[in-house]
Amino acid sequence: MAPAPLRPLPESFPQTRLDLHRVAALVMSPTRRQAMGKMGLCRTPGGFGTPPFERDGQPTIIRMEATDEGAGLVVERDGRVDTAPITTIAAAGVFCGTPPDLEWAAGLDIPAPGNPERTLQIDPEAARALADWYAFGWSILVELAAEEASIEASQPQLWPEHFDPAIEIGNADAKQRASYGFSPGDVAKTADPGPEPLPYAYVGPWFADDRPTSSFWNASSFPGALLHHHEIVAVGPSHAEQRNAVLAFLRKGRSLLVDGQ
Repeated sequence: MAPAPLRPLPESFPQTRLDLHRVAALVMSPTRRQAMGKMGLCRTPGGFGTPPFERDGQPTIIRMEATDEGAGLVVERDGRVDTAPITTIAAAGVFCGTPPDLEWAAGLDIPAPGNPERTLQIDPEAARALADWYAFGWSILVELAAEEASIEASQPQLWPEHFDPAIEIGNADAKQRASYGFSPGDVAKTADPGPEPLPYAYVGPWFADDRPTSSFWNASSFPGALLHHHEIVAVGPSHAEQRNAVLAFLRKGRSLLVDGQ
């Protein structure tokens, strides 16, 4: 069966995205970082979470899975699978075995956590839309990174600061390098909506002053290019049409930066 296409986002998406970001950045990422010194996350079945890592000598995965019933936490540890609903940041920390790391997050560009005991506002439909966005974007990044033209490509990671899956392509010494990713929407450190509050695919040159002149660079909030979620949905009703449009967008950015055309 072909993957389902992206669909219009529910009105509840920004708040759900914000509260799931808090769980990812304050609980999931610190749990991995405290165990092995790495904070990156990844796309997981039905959502996002940690790559496999060792904790107290046991293989562990912590992830969010969106279902029709809601967004739940899943801890896979040494062959055992435990699940719990997502209620508060504090409860998520207890379930994952890591108190929310508010001090660490305060030094990064992560939205303010608010009261850790506050009930999180997570709509099941919006959580599934976020999971769909990550699955869509992650598969595209894997394909893009593997292409011959993607010189010095990194592997995809979901960064807890901005909550976006991304890769890097291009030689930095030649000022070609850029980030290619899938933002779930911008949120300020104050937890207020950012300049682009809804999801978008993007190309962000590292050396903006040296990028080739082109109308492709259409972003107003950063020196790069973006393709909004609603524009991707409008491309057509099939997953293949939407995927091909985003690949063409990302490849255009790569061509400008790496080939100069």
